[in-house]
Amino acid sequence: MPSDARTKINLGDVKSTGTMVGEVFIDNVYNHAFKADLVNYVNNKVVIQIHGSQGDAQQSTTITVGLKPGTPSGSYEFGDPQITDLTYFPPREEALWKVTGGGVNVTFNEAEYSVRGTLQVLATRANQTLEANVGFHMRGCDADRG
Repeated sequence: MPSDARTKINLGDVKSTGTMVGEVFIDNVYNHAFKADLVNYVNNKVVIQIHGSQGDAQQSTTITVGLKPGTPSGSYEFGDPQITDLTYFPPREEALWKVTGGGVNVTFNEAEYSVRGTLQVLATRANQTLEANVGFHMRGCDADRG
């Protein structure tokens, strides 16, 4: 059973913000829209992390993918060695979901300091299935550009 260890991002490491929007389905029925209030793209020596949270801390739905540093643009499925983390966290009062599949299609544009793509998370909880599909576009800066 997964633990309730939510993804934490050190704001000092945040390199960009942007948009992450999509839809969440439970048992193939539309459940809710996902529009992140907080979106981060962290690119450091440890991990490339694309993260979106919706709502305040206690009511937040969070969707995150982590990639190994140096991962090029492309499509990666859950279980590929490039994906270090794929998570879906519901609001704290809800039971957790176990991620069973999904992946990311990502395009990095180093000249513009941006990343865009789509992210899918497939998960189960008891006898339910969840599918979240989100698109993201994040534009940021490097240390020299501020």
